[in-house]
Amino acid sequence: MFSAAQLANFKGKKRITQETFDAAVQENITEFDMDPEEALTSAVEEFSAQGVDLSNIIKSVSGGNIAAHPITTAVAALQAVGDAGAVAAAADDIAAAVHAEGADQVASVLHRAGAAQALAASIAAAAADPAALLSILRALYALLASASRELQADFAQAHGAAAVHGALSSRPGSSVVAAALQVAAASAVKNEGGKAALMEAGWGRSSLEAMQQCAGDADTLQAACAVLCTLTNPDDESQPGSRAFPNARALAKEGAAKQLVDSLRGHAELPAEAVAALATALKQIAANEEICQEVAGAGGVQLALQILETGMTTILARPVCALVRQLVSSDGNKGLLVGCGGLQLLSALLAAPSSSPALLEQALGVLTNVTLRNPEAAAKALECGCLDAVLELMRVLLANSNGKENRGTTAVQRQACMALRNIAARSPDVRTELLGKGAEGLLRQIRAAYPSCVDAGSAALRDLGLAYN
Repeated sequence: MFSAAQLANFKGKKRITQETFDAAVQENITEFDMDPEEALTSAVEEFSAQGVDLSNIIKSVSGGNIAAHPITTAVAALQAVGDAGAVAAAADDIAAAVHAEGADQVASVLHRAGAAQALAASIAAAAADPAALLSILRALYALLASASRELQADFAQAHGAAAVHGALSSRPGSSVVAAALQVAAASAVKNEGGKAALMEAGWGRSSLEAMQQCAGDADTLQAACAVLCTLTNPDDESQPGSRAFPNARALAKEGAAKQLVDSLRGHAELPAEAVAALATALKQIAANEEICQEVAGAGGVQLALQILETGMTTILARPVCALVRQLVSSDGNKGLLVGCGGLQLLSALLAAPSSSPALLEQALGVLTNVTLRNPEAAAKALECGCLDAVLELMRVLLANSNGKENRGTTAVQRQACMALRNIAARSPDVRTELLGKGAEGLLRQIRAAYPSCVDAGSAALRDLGLAYN
């Protein structure tokens, strides 16, 4: 079943044909005496104001006539019989045209010219030439990176996932492997059909093999993580369901959790972006209790806390904190985090002046999960000063908001209310301490200042034993 939001999104989309758009541009020229560029701009503005989705339209004065477009010329050259050098040159020309105008702007030209199909068909001929193969993969990534469903469909129609996967059989260098992984990931973003094609072609296992074989190559690690994240992200709103969760379980059976933990052990030798990608992929894979326990058994909880402690002020903090949050959703891992000093680390994160709202929300999410049905963790949070840090953070954000909601601050305050609720629910002694520290008045102020926090604030007041109406 589609959600109400999905159905509303579908109803709101209007489409027109290329012929209709071209006729409107021509009418602006002939009837209103506009110059061609002005006529084009006016047509775009008019249709956009009417809520028309123009993503399938070639927005140029020449309209649907793309015979002279550089992409059409390059695709024709690619399809002509030629050596690997000629194939590489044509692929480079396609990539250059996409980069010059932007994939979003030329997606319809690429679709009409059959660029994705032509590039996919040329892979086999270039498989023995790494330089030519790399040119083809870079061109494919340039056009698929726009996440255009039409171009993804063209790639699928040409059996692109299998074609690119086949190119790996010649064991090319790391740059080709990374480029192939990038193409695979881009082909399935927000596309359930693309995810199914990747799984069927064996991209899950190949991503893990690439991580093993190119352990020190940051580009390959990031690209492999992109494939794993794409396969396990239920991001296609055009479908009523997703195979993201079954994919995560299947990948875990292939050894994904252990492989990602092993890759994270080399974090000190990797750039922060690669470590963040590994942490995000591991979070996606750890989709149930069993996999979270497997990660913990491989030392993943302690390793994540170690990375978080050393990277508290870097781009690593938020994704690694999100990983820890997922891992302690497992009851078996809550005591492990407490025993490893995780609550003291959370206290420092919450009190750090440089912590962003996105990081604070994740840190509070860790606290919410670790204290759920866990009075021992609640007592330890009080003992180590973590609760004082939460209350002070709530007060500071409330004072700085000037009575106005904003997305980031509201999300933090809502998560803080949820953390206080879990902490108070099964811990009478901690509940008394919270009341003594002014939690009631603070929660009531937050409910009044943030309409989006009314339900969470009310739940916290209720579990503190207070009236919440």
